[in-house]
Amino acid sequence: VLAIAITYAGMLGKVYAEIFESVDPLPARALLGAGASRLQAFFYGVLPQATSEMLSYSVYRWECAIRASVVMGFVGAGGLGQQMDLSMRMFAGGEVASMLLTFLLLVLLADLLSRLLRWRFT
Repeated sequence: VLAIAITYAGMLGKVYAEIFESVDPLPARALLGAGASRLQAFFYGVLPQATSEMLSYSVYRWECAIRASVVMGFVGAGGLGQQMDLSMRMFAGGEVASMLLTFLLLVLLADLLSRLLRWRFT
């Protein structure tokens, strides 16, 4: 989990920086020209334009992390994938079904959260 978190945190930082660079700079410049601090210009001029894209990409990365954790578990890194592999080797169909249902619900929750955030911020 820590390896996935560190990797995705670096990716998200890079993507967030690119999102901030791609927004329209005019509102931030106008705020700076009116006497706002750089932090205020960021919070009121840049962040509102970038919020929906940042949230959408964050939820997408969360969903990818869930899937990656399952795949990594199958190759021995632990977590849900390792438990599924162990249960399949022991022919415990009920446990495998429960874990697959849990995995499916996590992915569906990520999709629902993404849809709600896009609806709210667009």
